[in-house]
Amino acid sequence: MKTALITGCNRGLGAGIRNVLLKEGYRVIGLNRTLSKEKINNYVEIECDISNLQNIKESKKIITDKIDLLIINAGIRRFEKIENLSVSDWEASVNTNLNGAYYVLNLFIESIKETNGDIIIIGSHSEKYTFEKGGAYCSTKLALRGLAECLREELRYDDIRVSYLSLGSIKNRDHGIYEEWKLMPEEVGMAILNIIKLPKKVYIPYLDIRPLKPLKDDREGIEKLQYV
Repeated sequence: MKTALITGCNRGLGAGIRNVLLKEGYRVIGLNRTLSKEKINNYVEIECDISNLQNIKESKKIITDKIDLLIINAGIRRFEKIENLSVSDWEASVNTNLNGAYYVLNLFIESIKETNGDIIIIGSHSEKYTFEKGGAYCSTKLALRGLAECLREELRYDDIRVSYLSLGSIKNRDHGIYEEWKLMPEEVGMAILNIIKLPKKVYIPYLDIRPLKPLKDDREGIEKLQYV
């Protein structure tokens, strides 16, 4: 049985990815800041705040499995204009979205090398499509992509594939409105499954995934440019 280690898989996108892998026969270990306390076969949760290096070190001590798939998913969103963005929200964003990813990779790459496994780093369209009040989020996602690209070059000759997923809108939670046009968490899980099932010599370092039919802008042609 192969084992996947996922950061942040107690709800939303991470839970969807987890469920797809469980159905595929994986054992899944989740590093979650809060525990869902769900009783699911072949699923183990470890309480771990990935922004805290010591938390990750302690978690690693109790993981005895060989890791075949590492998925960096955990992240937070703090939206505010830069002039109003609190230092605490900025630092929390950097510490979770970027430092946390680095901590986990730094400590678990050795385990991935033992299995010639795969690493999936969950990113966001916000790395390239910025927006107001997105200073903390967009900055950390762009930096995360840079981290993924460096890691890709470092590990490819070790037979380890590093794939960065640039995701569009995802239906992570119910907002009480129609959002079925968005990507579903399980659909992202299916995309990951397809990537890792490819022959080992086939490499997808960057994958842009978005909904086919997002909310439509009725403006056409040059009129759209007036509002960019």
